[in-house]
Amino acid sequence: MEVQDRGSDFKFPAFYSFPPSFTRQPIPATREKQIRLWGDLIRDYCQHYRIFWLDVAQAAASPLFNNQAVSRRLSLEDARFFLGELVSRGDAEWDQNQQRCLIYWRRPAEWGGLIYDWVESVGRNGTVMTVYEIRLGEETKGEEFFNLELELTLKALADLEVTGKAAVFGTERSDQLGVKFL
Repeated sequence: MEVQDRGSDFKFPAFYSFPPSFTRQPIPATREKQIRLWGDLIRDYCQHYRIFWLDVAQAAASPLFNNQAVSRRLSLEDARFFLGELVSRGDAEWDQNQQRCLIYWRRPAEWGGLIYDWVESVGRNGTVMTVYEIRLGEETKGEEFFNLELELTLKALADLEVTGKAAVFGTERSDQLGVKFL
């Protein structure tokens, strides 16, 4: 879990200072609210620090799941549970081993929309670019999708392909894939 310096500290929501929040609640209605609160916190935290892949073990030891001010932390089991709930609502995706989650603080379709809006604004329709140029190129510096995680970029481009706005070509899932914007 690589945290990028965003210039200011993250502001945790009020429930984060309430010790019972760090224990999975047994009453279904309370647990549902707790699931929503933790899901929103995980997404907001990851967005603030531009974290795309959240490693469960690292996150369990990080400030995200460990509030030293109230001497409470989520257990590894509960961290997995809340991440699993985030996956079930479509805001994250497990890796093969369920050790890391790809967090969708923006869903792939939203990233695709941002990429396509940029393509249109700079007149790149009908041109071919590499995934590298989209993610890390000079032209995209300063765009929200600059330095977007590769897997998420590929998912965003696949969504654009399904909607008929792009054609992705190549066989290896890498920065070397070509993309023609339609």
